[in-house]
Amino acid sequence: MLFGSPFSFCFFSTLHGKSSIKAHSGPMNLRLRMHLPLVVPKKKPSTDTHPAVGIRVADQQRKWHEGSAIILDDSYVHEVWNDTDEPRVLFLLDLWHPDIINEEKEKISNMFDFARGKGWIGKKSS
Repeated sequence: MLFGSPFSFCFFSTLHGKSSIKAHSGPMNLRLRMHLPLVVPKKKPSTDTHPAVGIRVADQQRKWHEGSAIILDDSYVHEVWNDTDEPRVLFLLDLWHPDIINEEKEKISNMFDFARGKGWIGKKSS
């Protein structure tokens, strides 16, 4: 049985040069978030200890490689940065966490549908 993820998103994320997104965490551990780098600047050399364009999740740090996805549980504290002058572009996609069983997916989806129907989240269903 397939369940649509009630909290799922897919979107493009552009991080302009000389910018960062401070350490933060997602609201729950029901999902994993895939980051697929589409454009990664190569102008400024990276070091082993601090890539010019990268991500830190908990105590692990990675640099981006075009076309190589990173999948993370975004309930862990994470941050990203771009120390170059060029923009970095990712495609992000939310997926069910693999530890969530079908019965839980169904109940979670029903809970979100109920809240949406009451107008507590999203748009009210007609």
